[in-house]
Amino acid sequence: MHSGSKLIFEENRLDLGTAMLKREDALALVRKNVAKENNVKHMIAVGAVMKETAKQLGEDASKWELVGILHDIDFERCTGLNDHTKIAKEMLKDLVTDEIIEAIMAHNYENTGVALDSRIKKALVASDAVSGLVVASALVMPSKKIEEVRLDSLMKKFKSKDFAKGASRDRIAVCTELGMTLEGFLSVALEGMKGVSGELGL
Repeated sequence: MHSGSKLIFEENRLDLGTAMLKREDALALVRKNVAKENNVKHMIAVGAVMKETAKQLGEDASKWELVGILHDIDFERCTGLNDHTKIAKEMLKDLVTDEIIEAIMAHNYENTGVALDSRIKKALVASDAVSGLVVASALVMPSKKIEEVRLDSLMKKFKSKDFAKGASRDRIAVCTELGMTLEGFLSVALEGMKGVSGELGL
């Protein structure tokens, strides 16, 4: 754990009682711990995809969005994937439920050993990866706007191995374990991210 981490965790303590963090509180917490605006935007994007996916599946949209917004809160504090989300667990332990912390840790299951054994965990893995594909697709549009991205174009880009290589197709495909088709999930992701396009600057 980084020197001074304990102090950082103490600074994160908010007097929120037992209520679930509101979106604005989660974003404030993220901005307090994440310096790079692109990282913040990524977390907003993943939150939006999670929210839209939850609505599609009849799940708690506010909770799922919260998981997406907070999932990389320790990204600039961890040393790499080996301790990514483990530091987040400490940062968030008095602020959110164990279920939310587990979901966040599960998106780095390869290093945390937290099993992908629930819908919210699987959705985060897929949402995290698909957000990169949508952003990359928007950036090659003449206007560089998400509004211009069409589902058929997104499907083609998903199938193109040379496009947005960082957006793991295997992780996106975890959406099928939620009972969604790939096309259906890409449509939901696109819709969700269009809803926050202003915050993303896209």
